[in-house]
Amino acid sequence: MEAPAADPRSFSDFTHLGFDGASVRHRMGLRPLTGAWLEPDQHRDWQLDLKRSLLADDRSAYLLEPSSAAAADGVAALVEHLSAEGVDSAPTIEGCGTATQEDWCVMVREDTWRLSAACVCFPSQWALTAKAGGTVAEIHAPVPGYEQDLGGLVESFFDRLGDDRTVWRTNWNLWDDPRLAQPWSEADAPEFDPPAVDEVPERVFLRVERQTVRRLTPDAVAFSIRVHQRPLGHLETQPGALDLLRSTLSGPVGEVLVSKKVGRLGPSVVAWLGLSTG
Repeated sequence: MEAPAADPRSFSDFTHLGFDGASVRHRMGLRPLTGAWLEPDQHRDWQLDLKRSLLADDRSAYLLEPSSAAAADGVAALVEHLSAEGVDSAPTIEGCGTATQEDWCVMVREDTWRLSAACVCFPSQWALTAKAGGTVAEIHAPVPGYEQDLGGLVESFFDRLGDDRTVWRTNWNLWDDPRLAQPWSEADAPEFDPPAVDEVPERVFLRVERQTVRRLTPDAVAFSIRVHQRPLGHLETQPGALDLLRSTLSGPVGEVLVSKKVGRLGPSVVAWLGLSTG
C-alpha cells in the first residue's frame, strides 16, 4: 500500500528532537517549564480546522466529555488557564482542544488517577475510546517495560505536583505515516510499502510529542500533547541533529531502540544514516 501524501501544514516550525542518547529504559524525563506553555506556529489555523473536521466526522473517536464533577471542575480551571494565556476557548474540553494546537487530557484523582475528560484529535497510534476512564497503568499497558520502569511513579508525581509548577517532556518516533490524526493502536496501524534508502529523507518522519503536566485543582491535572513532526531529511539543516540520532541508535541499546522507535523502517533508516548493521 502506498503511504498518504504529506501535507506541509502538518509539519512544525519547532525543532524538538526528543532523543538525547539516553538509555532505552523508560524515564519520566520531566523538566520544569521555563518557556512558553503553548507552542502555536504558522499552521495553527489549518490544524484547528482539521480538528473541527475530525470532531464533526466522529466525535466519539476524539472526545471524552467530563465523567464527574471533579473532571468538570478541572476543565473549567483549564479554560481559565488558557484564557490567561490569551486563548479564547469555549467552556468545554472540546473548546480547549479546538482553540489550541495542543490536545488535552484531564486526569482526576478518584480511587487512583484516571483519564476523565479529553479532546485528542492528533493521537499517535492510540485510540481514546480504549483509554477513557483508564488508570495511568491501564493507559500505558501496551508500552513494553512501562510497569517495570515507571509503575507507580507517575501517580506519585501527580499527587505531589504543586499549584505553581508546570513540567514538560518529549517522546519521539520515526514513522512513514505523516497524518496528524492516527486514532488506532500500533498493532492496527496501516503498513505501507517500505521506503528505499534514498527515499528516507522525504518518506520517513520524525514525530515528537511535547507533553506538559499542570495542576488544575486539588484533584485534577492537565496533560497536554503537542505533536511536532517533519521529514527526517529536515534534520540535515539542524546542526548536530543527525549525529545525535546516530549516537542514539548505535549505542549499547541501539538495536532495541531501532525496534521500539523505528520499527520496520529500521533497515532503511539505519542504512541512510550510515550505521553498521552488525
